[in-house]
Amino acid sequence: MQGFSEKVFLQLAPPTEDDPVSDHRRIRQALYELGYEYVELPIHVMGQLYPMCRDCSYAITVTLVVREFDWVVTAVEPGDTRDHHYGLAVDYGSTTIVMELVDMTTGETLARRREMSGQIAYGTDILTRITYTMEDPSHMEELQRATTDTFERLLAGLTEETGIDAAVCPVMILSGNTTMVHFLLKLNAWTVFASPYAPVTTAPGWIWGRELGMAFAGLIYIIPAASNYVGGDIVSGLLKLDMHRQEEPGLFFDIGTNGELVIGNKDWMVAGAGAAGPALEGYISRYGMRAEDGAIVTVRIDGDELRFTTIGGKRPRGICGSGIIDLLAQMRLNGWINIAGELEPEASPRVIYLEDEGQYAAVYARAEESETGTELFFSQTDIHQYLDTKAAAYTMVECLMEAAGCDANELAHCYLSGAFTAHSDLESAITIGMFPDLPRERYTCISNTSLEGARILLLDRMRLKDVYELADRIYCVQFASIPDFLIRMQAAKFIPHTDMKRYPSVERELERRKAGM
Repeated sequence: MQGFSEKVFLQLAPPTEDDPVSDHRRIRQALYELGYEYVELPIHVMGQLYPMCRDCSYAITVTLVVREFDWVVTAVEPGDTRDHHYGLAVDYGSTTIVMELVDMTTGETLARRREMSGQIAYGTDILTRITYTMEDPSHMEELQRATTDTFERLLAGLTEETGIDAAVCPVMILSGNTTMVHFLLKLNAWTVFASPYAPVTTAPGWIWGRELGMAFAGLIYIIPAASNYVGGDIVSGLLKLDMHRQEEPGLFFDIGTNGELVIGNKDWMVAGAGAAGPALEGYISRYGMRAEDGAIVTVRIDGDELRFTTIGGKRPRGICGSGIIDLLAQMRLNGWINIAGELEPEASPRVIYLEDEGQYAAVYARAEESETGTELFFSQTDIHQYLDTKAAAYTMVECLMEAAGCDANELAHCYLSGAFTAHSDLESAITIGMFPDLPRERYTCISNTSLEGARILLLDRMRLKDVYELADRIYCVQFASIPDFLIRMQAAKFIPHTDMKRYPSVERELERRKAGM
């Protein structure tokens, strides 16, 4: 493996009156003789040299990080510490940040931690956060501090779990969308969304953790974005999937608070992105919640009987995104809702009328079943809100395939990634019309391609050329410029779609169930 950092043990000759060469030059000369040209030794590392080098008789380990054109010394330690060499890979999401501690010698992931982003306190969606930063210059500082505080909690958690001080790792590879990177760097993120859609940067490159106010001693490499909306997290995911090396076209769809997708192969790549909204992660309805203990994650309906499972096997507190997809699919297949998503009051006693709200709702957990002792339900308003989200997801796929001149049946592979894929049932997602009705073996669900791509790059610096190639060659489509996008969305708000011929497997299952009644 040729990772982004290396540890080199040096036994240097101590200086004498006849050889009064500085510690700095002595180290650089020794590294040069080993093939390390263009070595930078920052001043904060120089401050470590005296009296340490003399105390250990110049038996030292130098930690270096390779950048595009030079090597940077991030630490000098007494003795031989080559057996203790670690790095960090980070998926910097808008809702959740995930960090891995990786053994740079073996490639093994030693620990993984996740934290809800501190930015959520300033808005669950990115536009709300941008608006907040524009209200007052100090708010940009607040948002960035909330971010670095989350990083420091992750570093502390990894340290506690492994006994390894994660904050002294020499290198961190970070992938995130363009807006989130602007928040981290205290750059004006409005440039991402405002015409002419030219961000301050799409490739910030290398940054010291201390420059961001972090208690992280090493260098951070931020994976470049392809555009304002197709961020480094997508480039990282494509690195994991190697779509740019495949002969047949494939689809990559990363779904979370935002939805980014790419269609292409070794010859071409077309990408687009849009707001999926918080619904896919469970943040709609009175009892919607993220995927954590007590969240209903699967639903099955047989007649009037409804069965569910929860994360952690706990009594339900609410329902997360994957549970909602199951619930909608099962209600459609069992006749609780029609093609328009309207609840059918005669279909089940669990379809109740909410007098205070003047609408119907489906009870998915009775009072005696829930942790709170209250009925948990999904209302007609909730259904329509979720159908808006799934319609946006479907329409983005449809429009991007059209822009690429590609039919769904030509897709050899469909890769789905994002938080909701960790628990979601693919069959349910297709049943409600979120994804094309293709042979199921063409689908692969990967919970976090962004994180996996960051780890791949961390351990193999030779893949950096692939990162640059991916970021440069992707052609990005702006969905907002497609004149009939909203009209197409209206057709996709039905379950699974107004055109049932697009979903033959769902049509067959509905007919089978109808015949069996």
